[in-house]
This record gives sequence, structure tokens and C-alpha cells, in this order.
Amino acid sequence: MKNKILASLLTMLMISPAFADTIGSINYREVMQNYSKAKTAQNEIEDRANEMQRYLLDKEKEFKKIDSAVKKKAFEDQAAKELAQKQDALQKFKAKKEKEIDDAIVGAIKAVAIENKVDAVVDARVMFFGNVDLTQKVIKKLNTGN
Repeated sequence: MKNKILASLLTMLMISPAFADTIGSINYREVMQNYSKAKTAQNEIEDRANEMQRYLLDKEKEFKKIDSAVKKKAFEDQAAKELAQKQDALQKFKAKKEKEIDDAIVGAIKAVAIENKVDAVVDARVMFFGNVDLTQKVIKKLNTGN
């Protein structure tokens, strides 16, 4: 996801000198660290991952109580299916949250660029000087909606 954005930004950077008057930059890592919804989403993802860990621990305790090899095998098969479903659900949830956050960040970057009459925006890691830093404005727009 981040690589796609970076590749797009790099492409814009290569094309932009011929067409752009003003180039802006953002520190994507700083935006992610200071965007309240990104923090909330990360906490939600971690909570679900922790739930899966608790599930595994509970299943391990249950497994130790089973005395029959046949019952243990059936229990393992059932637990493996349930775990696969839980892992799939976690991955889908994570992908959904990451897309929501990414879409919000890209939308804020576009809005801030338009408000500040910036023709192109790149990640701060690819441009050392000659640009307008929009990081704090993007963070403010994301957190306040303004």
C-alpha cells in the first residue's frame, strides 16, 4: 500500500518539474503517527490479534484435558478450521481498516494541496529541499476535518 503511494509520488516527481510550479511534501510516517483514527484502527487490529492469542491459549488448555487420541484429533481439526476462519477475518478487517485510513490520508493530502495551491505532493523522503512541507496541515485536516 505504502509502496504504491511512494511509486505514484515518485512518478509525479519525475514528471512534475516540467509542469509544476509548487511542490509539496508530507512525512507519511508522521501523519500516520499523529492521525487519531489511524491510532484507533491500529489498536482495534491489535485487540483482535490479542483475541486470537487468547483463543489459542484457551484451546490449548482444552486440548490438554482431552484423554482420547481420537477426540484429540477431532478437536485439533475443529480448532484448526476455527483458527483459519479467525485469521481470515482478521486479515480482512486489517485490510479494510488500512484502506479506510489510506483513503482518508490521500483525500486530506489532495484537499490541503488544493487549499495551498500546490501542484504536486511527494513523500518527504524523496525530496530534501525546494518543497513546501504540508505534513502538519494534513494532520490537522485529518484530525479536525478542517
